[in-house]
Amino acid sequence: ERQKKFLHEADESVRRSCLTKDRARRGYSPIATENFASLVGEEGPNDLVKKFRVGTESDSSSSSLHQPNAWPNSEVWSDEDASFFVSSIEEYFEQTRLAADCILTAICDGIANNSDLTHSIDVLSNQSGNHTSILTLLGYQYGSRHKKGSKGYMRPLVAAHTDVGVITVLLYDSGKCATLQRVADASKADHKTEDWVNINLPSGPYFSDEPVFVVNVGDCLSELTGGSLRSTLHRVMPQTCKKDDSDAARSCIALFVGLEPSASLTFPQSGENTTYEEWRRGRIARATAVLKNPAHN
Repeated sequence: ERQKKFLHEADESVRRSCLTKDRARRGYSPIATENFASLVGEEGPNDLVKKFRVGTESDSSSSSLHQPNAWPNSEVWSDEDASFFVSSIEEYFEQTRLAADCILTAICDGIANNSDLTHSIDVLSNQSGNHTSILTLLGYQYGSRHKKGSKGYMRPLVAAHTDVGVITVLLYDSGKCATLQRVADASKADHKTEDWVNINLPSGPYFSDEPVFVVNVGDCLSELTGGSLRSTLHRVMPQTCKKDDSDAARSCIALFVGLEPSASLTFPQSGENTTYEEWRRGRIARATAVLKNPAHN
């Protein structure tokens, strides 16, 4: 409820009090200011989603992945709302990170019999509080559509992409204006495919009071497993709904799991050794290089 109030009900000035210089890692990112198509080396319209990010703060770290968080300013939001928002998001961040650790442990246990991966995945079980995970609040609003072209109405709100980190742990509500999709054939991972599957959460009495997480495999985990686990190619599409629907707006909260900046990675296919921070920087650079390549345009 606090996320919904911040993303959809509070005045825009509340969210803009959280603007930072590095919106990809901390603070508020307004609608249509980011472009996830670039993560797969593609050009496309900016994403129609509002985002707010928090992460681990560290006074002793010099890594750009550790930065101060930016919270709503009590001068533009009530002290009660601001204080409760901060405490609830910090608590969710910590608890979801613990859940993500359990999920990673289960994943590692599932591939432990593959001796070729033993060394490369060992880093996943040796993390401390110096992790670089980022918690992102995402808000989709009724009526968001790309205007360009005759097919703009049904363009993705967030373009097809894979996540850069290890895994993503996602929780979302029943908002009707958007839906999450994954590529139907993960072995092909073609972002231009027309074959997509809606992610529908299980229903029934057993699930009525329990949160149901969606877990995406990120690029780092995919490379650490030599492609045995493929990055989850996914996108967000608009859905038709009524403006006066009480649940038209959609809210999501995603934990993008990242390792310690200095965590030592060994990739089984190439034998390359690097740190997590260096690998992440290189991953972003490769996508950017594709966009800059004249042959791509």
